[in-house]
Amino acid sequence: MSKKTMLYDTQDELLAAIAAGEDTLLELKEVVFKGDQVRFAGESGRAPKAIAEVFVSMANTEGGLVVFGVDDRGEIIGIDPAKRNKLEQFVIQCALDHCVPPIEPVLDWVMLPGADGLNQLCLKVSVPRARFYVHQTSDGRFLKRVGSHRTPIPAEQLGRLLASRQLMLPFEERPVLGADLSALNRTRFERYHERRFGRRLADSALSYERLLGNLKLAVQDDDDAWRPTNIGLLLFCDRPDQHLGGAYVDLAVYDHPVADGNTRDSKRVMGPVTEQIEWVLTYLRTSPMISTLSRKDALGRIDKPAYSEFALQEAVVNALAHRDYEIAGAQVILTLFPDRLEIRNPGGLHNSLTEENLYAGCQPVRRNQILAGFLRDYESPATGRRYMETRGEGFLTLVSRSLELSGRRPELVNMGGAVKLTLFAARPDATDELLRSPANAEHLARSIAQHHQGKSSED
Repeated sequence: MSKKTMLYDTQDELLAAIAAGEDTLLELKEVVFKGDQVRFAGESGRAPKAIAEVFVSMANTEGGLVVFGVDDRGEIIGIDPAKRNKLEQFVIQCALDHCVPPIEPVLDWVMLPGADGLNQLCLKVSVPRARFYVHQTSDGRFLKRVGSHRTPIPAEQLGRLLASRQLMLPFEERPVLGADLSALNRTRFERYHERRFGRRLADSALSYERLLGNLKLAVQDDDDAWRPTNIGLLLFCDRPDQHLGGAYVDLAVYDHPVADGNTRDSKRVMGPVTEQIEWVLTYLRTSPMISTLSRKDALGRIDKPAYSEFALQEAVVNALAHRDYEIAGAQVILTLFPDRLEIRNPGGLHNSLTEENLYAGCQPVRRNQILAGFLRDYESPATGRRYMETRGEGFLTLVSRSLELSGRRPELVNMGGAVKLTLFAARPDATDELLRSPANAEHLARSIAQHHQGKSSED
């Protein structure tokens, strides 16, 4: 919020501003109720749209103050106390549902003297200046405030705003709307800090807030308040899905080859990203609903897993590490069939990456760089492997291990708004099928050679 808007905190300053009239930082609204519906004098039938325009234009400029219960001439009319809750709900809904991304205003009920000298109930709504975003209305209009008017932001200016606010601050580093540091589980962070740095949090010379800030897990806003970032939320919040819609995994198991709604089992996996990964991997390793092939020979019975443990970990980690968390309400979906496992994560392949690039061994372009970095600090208790490696060979190894078991190359499909990876279950004749298929055999030989070459260079 700008310093000028902060001056309106006292009644005398507010009354003086109202008497001076609307300007860049001040909007006055006379509320007229139609039943329980909010209307404004002179703007019949478009109340939510009008307020969203005001909020967006102020946020994109210097912030500002909207006073409900005062007409545009500065006369204090007031709000019917019986309608107080209706107006408050209306304002909050406009800020959250009609502004993209949502705006978090500060609401303050005040008593102001009317023309007759009697105090009237009015609502002050402070709109903060956007620091990390450029806001738009729900119908896609970017607006700014010029004097008391709302005007579209010219294309060239919009580009500069986007560059200075959004593009220079990746999604992972942006603060979480409506959250403070209590959203983070401090104990989780303390365990991570001690494991990574070898010392207790209490022994650090820096404050808890500063340690979070240095690791991009929190950021300090214009009012010096600390807020968790999106990456902080994903890693150290007990329920990140309560702030980021879709930040969870849906798992469904079918005993037939088509997804028709008749599941044999279904789970919704929530919690920090690292716990989501391990829960899903544990399920896939231990669930009796995943078949295990057995073969008898002269030495006895040999159990053969349906999927490579390496491939499972690589597939699940990639889905959660590279998904687009900005797509609200879209979750990672894992679907298990008798003959295959499908993993679909929101967001297409990042940047200019294609399916062919990945099969050819191209280094991946990571959408969530900070999350990928943190996942290098975690390893699976079962496999002992870190969730994220630095060599960039994970996908090729996933392909080769899966080919060895199933005889079929995993299928990766870039669907534009999502990526779907299909791993095929092992079959008894997988080795024979590989030998019968020159294309598969050649690809497997090349993948295995690349994998062993990489291992030799490490040794």
